[in-house]
Amino acid sequence: MKNLQCQFGLSGAPHERKINEGRRAFGRPSQSRARLDASAADALEAPRVLRASPAPPAQNQEQCGEMATRSRQSLHMLEYAGFRVMGFMLSALPVEASSKLGGWLVGWFGPKSKKRHPRLLRNLKSAMPELDDAGAEKLAGEVWRNLGFVLGEFFHLDEIARGRVAVENPEVLRAIAAAGKGAVFCGAHQANWEGGGAVLVDFGFKPLGVYHPMSNALVNARVLATRLKYYPGGLMAKRDPETPVAMIRYARQGGGIAFLVDQQVHMGLQTPFFGRPAQSTPFPAMVARQCGIPLVLITGERLPGVKFRMRAQVIDVPRTEDRNADIFAATAAMQAELERTIRQHPEQWMWTHDRWK
Repeated sequence: MKNLQCQFGLSGAPHERKINEGRRAFGRPSQSRARLDASAADALEAPRVLRASPAPPAQNQEQCGEMATRSRQSLHMLEYAGFRVMGFMLSALPVEASSKLGGWLVGWFGPKSKKRHPRLLRNLKSAMPELDDAGAEKLAGEVWRNLGFVLGEFFHLDEIARGRVAVENPEVLRAIAAAGKGAVFCGAHQANWEGGGAVLVDFGFKPLGVYHPMSNALVNARVLATRLKYYPGGLMAKRDPETPVAMIRYARQGGGIAFLVDQQVHMGLQTPFFGRPAQSTPFPAMVARQCGIPLVLITGERLPGVKFRMRAQVIDVPRTEDRNADIFAATAAMQAELERTIRQHPEQWMWTHDRWK
C-alpha cells in the first residue's frame, strides 16, 4: 500500500474533486514488462528549451490575461446555453425521435470536422486495410451517426435504464454480486456506454467510476449530475492523484469500480490492438490482481428500437511470482477481447479518438 501511495498520491473519498493536471495516472510509459510501480516523476517529459523573447510590460500581461479569461467565460456560457436548449428540445421528444435527431445532426456535422474526421478515416483504414476509400467513408458516416444516437439518448437515460438494456449472461453478474467481494468492471465507448452504470446498479452493485472532466465546467457539472445517478459510489476525476488509492480502498471494501479502457493513456502498457501497439491502462488488472477480485469486461451492442444488449466477460488474471507479467497478460487479454467485439459492429465504436497516438 505504501508503494501505491508513493506512486499515485494520497487517498480520498469517492466524490468530485478539482482536476490535478499532473501526469500521474494508471500506468507507465510503453515498456510492456517494466516496473509498474516506478516513480511517476521518471515519466515526465523533459522541458523544451525555447528562445526567450522580450516580455511585455506586466500591466499589459494582466490585461491580456483578463481579456482571455472573459472571452473563455463568455464562450463557455454560450456553450452551456446551447447545451441546455438542446437538452430541453431533445428531452421533450420520445426517446426514439431524440435518438434519430441526434444521429442526423452529428451524422451531418461530424464529417465536416477538419481534425476528427480525417483521424477517424485513418484509424478505420489502419485497423481494417481491406476497406477502400468509399467503404471507409460509408463506415465513418455510420460511426458519426452512432455518436449522435448517444447524444440524443443521453437526455433519456432514465427510460433506457428502466427496460431497454438486457444482459446476455446475467448469471455472471449475479455470481459476482453473491460473492460480495466486489469487482473491477471495464467498458468501452461502444453502442451507448452511458447505460453501463445503470446495469451494475440493477445487479446490486454500487459502482465507483472514473470520468474525464470536460473543459467547460458548466456543461461538465450538468453531465456529471446525470451520470452520478448510476454511480452510487461516486465519480472521480481521471487525473486526480487521489483517485487510484481511493479506488483500491473502495475495491478492498467490496465495492465495484468502473473504467472505460479503450482510450490511449499517457503512461501505459503497449498492448496489441487492431494489429498495432496501443498504450493501454494496466490499472484495472493491477487492482484485480492485488485485491483478489474479478476483472470483468462489459461490452455492448445496439439493437433496433433504441435497445441494447450487454455481455459480461470475466478476464483471467494470472497470479504468478511475476507480478508485472501477470498484469501485462491480463491487460493484453482484455484489449484482445475488446477488439473482437468491436470487429463485430465497428460502426458502434468511437473511432474518433487517437487510440494509437
